[in-house]
Amino acid sequence: MDLKSDHSAPVVTGPGPINKSRLGIHSSLYSPPNAVFSPGLFLKIPRKKLITLDDVRSTSLLDAMRSSSPTHRKRAEDSGIDIVTNEDDVAYRDWMLKYPSAISCFEQITDYAGGKNVALFLDYDGTLSPIVDNPDRAFMSNAMRSAVRNVAQFCPTAIISGRSRDKVYEFIGLTELYYAGSHGMDIISPVQPIFYDHPNYVRSIDKQGEEVYMFQPASEFLPMINEVFRSLVAITKEIGGVTVEHNKFCVSVHYRNVDEMCWTTVAQCVQEILKEYPRLRLTHGRKVLEVRPVLDWDKGKAIKFLLESLGLSNRDDVLPIYIGDDTTDEDAFKVLNEENRGCGILVSSVPKESNASYSLRNPSEVMQFLKLLVVWKKSSSLSKKNTY
Repeated sequence: MDLKSDHSAPVVTGPGPINKSRLGIHSSLYSPPNAVFSPGLFLKIPRKKLITLDDVRSTSLLDAMRSSSPTHRKRAEDSGIDIVTNEDDVAYRDWMLKYPSAISCFEQITDYAGGKNVALFLDYDGTLSPIVDNPDRAFMSNAMRSAVRNVAQFCPTAIISGRSRDKVYEFIGLTELYYAGSHGMDIISPVQPIFYDHPNYVRSIDKQGEEVYMFQPASEFLPMINEVFRSLVAITKEIGGVTVEHNKFCVSVHYRNVDEMCWTTVAQCVQEILKEYPRLRLTHGRKVLEVRPVLDWDKGKAIKFLLESLGLSNRDDVLPIYIGDDTTDEDAFKVLNEENRGCGILVSSVPKESNASYSLRNPSEVMQFLKLLVVWKKSSSLSKKNTY
């Protein structure tokens, strides 16, 4: 079976795959900023008002905010249950012809995996926990935590989140996992990596007193990120519903609770601050704007890095699986499509284009998939024992 996807998606990625040689080029990890236009530059439209470049940028960003933040399905007022119309249902079924359910196709996935070892990579928000109005309340259920703990007994398991590494660890609280925060710009491993002498490695002691190793390719940006966080908090404080979250090497501006009539104001405020920081860039996810370093690093490169560090890269007996729900997860899906190296699973209850090969509807289905993985691995282990 060919798991390599030919789906196209509007995702900007960095250059080709990283290898061992790239671990020694610290200063070139970030790329030069885009050209900066003169503040006085504008387009003149006959018989209409002058449109400044800032107007164009704000309109473009607003369109991106709307496209990446699909309207939630209507909910019954009393029950809180999603109301799915026939039209929604037909559209989703048609979409699943291209992105079939990873649960329905589980046997197909395991047949392809054969005797390979699965390396599992998971996003957090919208994948292991539901999307909630307050980002500080995005707790995973005890049942999900148990499912993740169980699957980690059989597969090397890593969390790759846009959250700060410390915050996502507080949410999950499992020491047997590997954690990558800030979209992979803050990676921690409880084992000594192969390339531990790299300048961006930091040897440290965790809260349990154990020696750990951290890789932080964006460490030089930390003072800049701190400045931007303070500025964004100040400039958005009068906008009702805005939450500005410091995620160590990136800053997230959540507008989920902001009236849509004020989204333009949110976009303009963020762009106003970023004018002073050409080495930072703006990306967007599900009702969130994210300020990140202009750095050739993303979740896809974090997967490659973890596989290399754990000695699992370029091995025919390893099948990486990544499960995620947001725009930033597309970088991970795309990496797994390269040379048919792994399997990407998109978590979505609405149709959307993706580089993933399969889909799951929500975190509940993610948990079901993890449980299936455990049953399959236990069965495989038992079969191997019976052959000796």
